[in-house]
Amino acid sequence: MTKRKLGFQDRWMFNRVLCEKDVCRKILRAALGIEAGEISYLNAEQCFEPLTSGRGVRLDVFARGDGRVYDIEMQVAKERDLGRRMRYYQAAMDVGELGAGADFGDLPESYVMFVCTFDAYGKGSPLYVIERQCIDYRDLDVGDGSPWVVLNATAWETAADPGLRDVLRYLQTGEALGPLSEEIDALVDAFNEDREWVNRVLTYEQETEMRCRRAREEALEQGIEQGIEQGIEQGIEQGIEQGMDRLGALVGRLIDAGRLDDAKRVSEDAAYREALLVEFGL
Repeated sequence: MTKRKLGFQDRWMFNRVLCEKDVCRKILRAALGIEAGEISYLNAEQCFEPLTSGRGVRLDVFARGDGRVYDIEMQVAKERDLGRRMRYYQAAMDVGELGAGADFGDLPESYVMFVCTFDAYGKGSPLYVIERQCIDYRDLDVGDGSPWVVLNATAWETAADPGLRDVLRYLQTGEALGPLSEEIDALVDAFNEDREWVNRVLTYEQETEMRCRRAREEALEQGIEQGIEQGIEQGIEQGIEQGMDRLGALVGRLIDAGRLDDAKRVSEDAAYREALLVEFGL
């Protein structure tokens, strides 16, 4: 029987490859033009263990380097609310970066980067850099220090940076034709030889698929949906959005009350989060 292999596009393989510091630095340099220097990982355990619980929201690759923090995500399925998802991930990162009594100026410069196998915004660009602006005064520096970056593998041919072009071409075509893609491809091959890890990933994905299928079946049996497409998709999306809104409102209330330790804890402790949601009537 042919052993199933994971590709670079698989989020678990992507996570593990980017836990190689040299590769991570090169991708950051190619996409952002930043020399990240020494990199430390804030969630390395989940790169190797799919069942490890996340930080309230599971960030794919959460790293720190040269005084900045980076969340790097692999995205293979089109998502209508990508902007809101980036906003949510940004909030999760920021809450964990300030200690009790710290000044907002202590927040590090941060980047949320989505590596997409499709064109998220339909403009044909290989690289979208999104920053907050004042609508009336476009040259005004808002000073939030938190750009969002979205890559588009389908436009790899027009990428200006050779390293970025190499990586995006590899994502789109599977061809390792440059130094960085060859390095990534070699790691993909090597990690696929770790069959214990690959089997854990495949088991996790199969169990997740089964849970989703059961949820769909139960929803249909209970008559919650008025149709598969409308009911299931809208129900899931509304549930996620409502959860995000509740968490955002709770964090805002805690910050306003000066309870910064609690604001940090609710991103990590589900039981404590539910207790505070009750406390604030959310």
